[in-house]
Amino acid sequence: MGKLPNAGRIRRVVLTLALLAVNPAAAAPADRFASAAGRHLAALAKSDALSGVVLIAKNGKAVFAHAYGLANRADGIPNRVDTRFNMASMGKMFTAVAVLQLVEAGKIASLQDKVGKYLPAYPNKAVREQVTLAQLLTHTSGMGNFWEQMADKAKDRYSAVSDYVPLFADEKLQFEPGKGFAYSNNGFTVLGLIIEAVSGKTYFDYVRQNIYHPCGMADTEAYEMDEPVARMATGYSRSMEKPGQLVSNIYVLPFKGGPAGGAYTTAGDLLKFADALMGFRLLNRDDTELLTRGKVDYGTRRYAYGFTEETINGHRLIGHGGGNTGIADELMIFTDLGYTVVILTNGDVENFWDVQNFVKRELMGPSAETRGFDFTRSLIDATVAQGYEAGAALLEAKADHPAIRGGLMEQIGYRLLWQARIAPAEAVFRLYALASPDAAYAYLGLGTACERASDKTAAIAAYTRYLSLEPDDKDVRARLEKLNAS
Repeated sequence: MGKLPNAGRIRRVVLTLALLAVNPAAAAPADRFASAAGRHLAALAKSDALSGVVLIAKNGKAVFAHAYGLANRADGIPNRVDTRFNMASMGKMFTAVAVLQLVEAGKIASLQDKVGKYLPAYPNKAVREQVTLAQLLTHTSGMGNFWEQMADKAKDRYSAVSDYVPLFADEKLQFEPGKGFAYSNNGFTVLGLIIEAVSGKTYFDYVRQNIYHPCGMADTEAYEMDEPVARMATGYSRSMEKPGQLVSNIYVLPFKGGPAGGAYTTAGDLLKFADALMGFRLLNRDDTELLTRGKVDYGTRRYAYGFTEETINGHRLIGHGGGNTGIADELMIFTDLGYTVVILTNGDVENFWDVQNFVKRELMGPSAETRGFDFTRSLIDATVAQGYEAGAALLEAKADHPAIRGGLMEQIGYRLLWQARIAPAEAVFRLYALASPDAAYAYLGLGTACERASDKTAAIAAYTRYLSLEPDDKDVRARLEKLNAS
């Protein structure tokens, strides 16, 4: 008879089994996760559902880095692992780091200071006298976004941070500062002005000299859009007016990124940033904790200072995402697992969601979020393959189903319309309406699909229901009036 294991060995075996039960990747070697990711991403790319770069690192060392799809579709130029992608709102991380660096340097006395202490001539009195820097950093200032105001403007007039101020300086606050949450690009633009005021440098020079260069981020910059830059990906999205055709996002983007986001970067540069941040080379340990620790609720996460934080099955994830037409990105730092994952894409968002969901499930274990995504995906697959009745039956059979990811159903419904697969698109939108009867965009998509199918009666019913939920949509109201008159 062999020797019985000692108590210490028993404890180690029990701990290992527990880790494997909750989170298989926690005990698996990094190459096992990388191999699983490679298989999953290859399958996505094969179905033309992924365009971009995914990088996985363990303890600062890349164990997987692969590019998919095309950076330039007109000329058939493929994405490379060192392709530069627009990072959209991921840039808020750099603005927040800059602010806390200036606190450490004594140039900003306190994050509880009002805007007016550093911008005494700022034209909006309420912002100047009521809003704190901490509220700007957490989107609790009551300020809004400048995108609608830019719609009819010549974008090349907006390159300096101060150029944006006239777009929103006269806007009233949406709520009393500190009493609500509203994601605000305006607020981060004001933070950029404060960085310039206290540092004596342009925002762009400051982040270049104090963040990009110290991290070795040679491929990260807020390029102006008329500047020829090598290895730059163009973002693409589906045209709803011209099914089957992709359109570039060049006319959607700002002329130059700024404190709220929009600079370009590579996956490798973002890994360098993550390593410098977590190695306390940008901020000291206490301020890094202050920067990344959640302050206010933000969906299923918590918003910190220019970072998001979430905890799943005891594992902590920090970082930030970025999204716009033809852009969907995220930096994911799993602080206790030692993994950093960078996702940069230049296509429509559902492929990004799939990658993000896969990474979270593999590294942190199942959660309400991943279960909701997986169940929604199963509903869509059943509906596309077998029709509305099959999806509805699956939904009914699982009365205690996870929360439906409505955005995923919406995106895939429109992708089917773009592919001219009208019947399955209509079925997906109809199932979306069944699963989420108060989701306005389920009825907008359903109306669009029915109109494409020349089902006038059903289209009118769907648009009418949509307008009962979104009565201020003038475009859909005009569409409905046209249908009623035809």
